[in-house]
Amino acid sequence: MNVLEQVKQSPMSRAQVRAVALCLVMNLVDGFDLLVTSFVGPAITREWGLSPSAVGVLLSGGLAGMAFGALFLAPLADRVGRRRLTLGCLALASLGMLAASVAQDFGQLVACRVVTGAAVGAMAASLPVLTSEYANNRRRGLAVALITTGYGLGSVIAGIATSLLVGPLGWRSVFVFGGAVTAVLFVIGLRFLPESMDYLVARRPHDALARFNRILVSIGRAPVDELPETASASRKVALESLFRRGNAVRTVLVWVAFTAAQMMFYFASSWTPSLLLQAGMSNQQGISGGVLFSLGGVTGAVLLGILVSRVEPRRLTAAYFGIAALVLVLFSLSLGTLATALVVAVLVGLFLNGSVSGINVIVPSIYPAEARATALGMAVAVSRLGAVLAPLLAGFLLEAGWAPGSMFRIFAIPGLIGALATILLVRYARAPRVAGIASEPRAVEGV
Repeated sequence: MNVLEQVKQSPMSRAQVRAVALCLVMNLVDGFDLLVTSFVGPAITREWGLSPSAVGVLLSGGLAGMAFGALFLAPLADRVGRRRLTLGCLALASLGMLAASVAQDFGQLVACRVVTGAAVGAMAASLPVLTSEYANNRRRGLAVALITTGYGLGSVIAGIATSLLVGPLGWRSVFVFGGAVTAVLFVIGLRFLPESMDYLVARRPHDALARFNRILVSIGRAPVDELPETASASRKVALESLFRRGNAVRTVLVWVAFTAAQMMFYFASSWTPSLLLQAGMSNQQGISGGVLFSLGGVTGAVLLGILVSRVEPRRLTAAYFGIAALVLVLFSLSLGTLATALVVAVLVGLFLNGSVSGINVIVPSIYPAEARATALGMAVAVSRLGAVLAPLLAGFLLEAGWAPGSMFRIFAIPGLIGALATILLVRYARAPRVAGIASEPRAVEGV
């Protein structure tokens, strides 16, 4: 057993816990930067007189950027390193948020949201990978699930910031706040975010041994004379391996499940405050519903993280999908009663975000280090099709006269599709291989 395998089998050190915690905070800021438009959208609509379809375009702008970032930027993490890509994306997200605060028209604002989304999309793929590589085998699934709570926490903060800032300072102040916080986190990451040991061993960049030894010392281990031996694979080989033999079915099932999860989650997270307004609630009640949805999302991810060490992740995620479909229907029936709707909003967030978290736990666990960021980046990019289309479709349906409740029932259908895809994924339990490279021990369990 080489030193990297020893680290994976040992209890997590304080430095490893700090790295995972920093990834959580970064995901939190990502969630704020991406979902803030859901809360400030009504204020922008009032000021600029936007139609429901235009609001859908605005809400989808960041999600379209995420697809671009996941497809074209995230794979760079396997080439230039997880740390360098993450820091670059933090800087880009900060610039996008600050630019949005001074946008003069609808087109400029959408463009700024696309830029911010591209940065968030790349980090959405790289942060779970970095987290899974810094956690030990026992806590890997829990760690990956926990960092996905960052989106929910970021959304909660976005709702609170909107409530506090929009009234006295206007909607632009919320973007200024988000851009400034992201810039501060960039500085913190520059100082404290470590590189992935798996990346250093797999890719062996310049001065990899020195960097590897500095990390070993930081986690309380003695330096080594040479890097552990490992097989390597190019990105082309990693991509090709996703579609060889039985892996093609596995990959398609992951993409279908991830797309379904993203459709449900981003429809609800983007439109819940506005749809509650359409259902007759006040602006503050709409924001409260969005915040409760986000708090439920945090709870769902934490609960999944706790359960994933006891229940096989694919079966657990399938259950989350099925229950998510049911609570979306229940939510559609509760919109006429404020107290009931707000309670059910928590359950909607719990099971929708839990479904997304489950896929994030599954994907890194079934690919070796040489291909994780590429594989997850591809899955995130494909799933963004659902994320982009969901807010757009909701906007057009609303403009066509559909009632808010009927849209929640429509978006319960992806939950059933995701449950079926994840159940079928259970049949493909053998971990894939990349160019003849076996997956790491215990990779399938993800814990």
